[in-house]
Amino acid sequence: MSRAFWIGWALAVPAGGRRIIGLRERFGSLREAWLVPVGDERLRGVEAGAARRRQIDPEKELERLSRKGIGFVTWEDSDYPARLRHIFDPPAVIFYKGRLASEDDLAVAVVGSRRCTYYGRAVAGNLGEELAKAGVTVVSGMARGIDSAAHRGALKAGGRTVAVLGTGLDVVYPRENTKLMQEIAENGAVLSEFGLGVRPEPWNFPIRNRIIAGIARGVVVVEAAERSGALITADLALESNRDVMAVPGPVTSPTSRGVNRLIKQGARLVEGVEDVLDELGLLELFPGHAEALAAVSLSSDEELVLGILREQGGPVGEDDLIGRSAQSPARVTAALAYLEIKGLVTRLPGRLYCISYCKR
Repeated sequence: MSRAFWIGWALAVPAGGRRIIGLRERFGSLREAWLVPVGDERLRGVEAGAARRRQIDPEKELERLSRKGIGFVTWEDSDYPARLRHIFDPPAVIFYKGRLASEDDLAVAVVGSRRCTYYGRAVAGNLGEELAKAGVTVVSGMARGIDSAAHRGALKAGGRTVAVLGTGLDVVYPRENTKLMQEIAENGAVLSEFGLGVRPEPWNFPIRNRIIAGIARGVVVVEAAERSGALITADLALESNRDVMAVPGPVTSPTSRGVNRLIKQGARLVEGVEDVLDELGLLELFPGHAEALAAVSLSSDEELVLGILREQGGPVGEDDLIGRSAQSPARVTAALAYLEIKGLVTRLPGRLYCISYCKR
């Protein structure tokens, strides 16, 4: 079976997309390339992988995948993700659990810091939820923090979400995301270009980030320190001609320095999901989504805080809102974070908040 040799080469040359595709073009098929002895000059660039072939049985690897319920798609297959096919270094093989779907052509990546703040987690969760409500597939990396919050937001809305891993699909990382991974596979897809058993090595994650960036129309960064994997994803998105957006954060927060710098460099500032859809041209293409977003549902805490702001008319301090609402600081802070991401409230310097009249 010729497809088995795509698996064989993917295991022999991990994350070697362009080189494997080059072998196919050079030999006419990967089966022919597999049969060529080590030392053949046409195997230049994959010499180490060619030597590893003796340890791999492609047909048995196919059986292993089948037993674990893992599917795969190769670069030459018609159902290979269209956007991913044209990036600089497309993966030769994508392993997946769940279902690949044509609607994933309308996808947005939401990424950010593993060590996020409560604010960042709330913003990412709401972005994931509102994007899913608008019919957008939410893509992320299933890491702790921002990634997990974005996935959970999409799942909460009953939408599609796609996780791209830096491990094999039989390795859950982090371990506490075992249930989340199962839910994503049931409501979208979990993808990886790494074979079974591949552990979470540090160098795997920058490699997988090009898939997160490549499979989406745009990337939204929610909290990122000055040196962050999310910023690598943003750079890769630019290289693939994708839109880059960023959620601003407090200038005093280390986890906001990276995103604030992105905004200085020209990334679209995101205050709510409408900014994301507008940047991608989706409000014009799908006006029904804009109408749905106008009828945003609010929790009782959000209604209470919004009522105080409407009654005041002008900016109100956070401490004043806590006192006037007679709610705990945590509940008021959460309500403000949700109202911000829904585009109903604007945060001003000095911990002041006001109604976002310009958005309604």
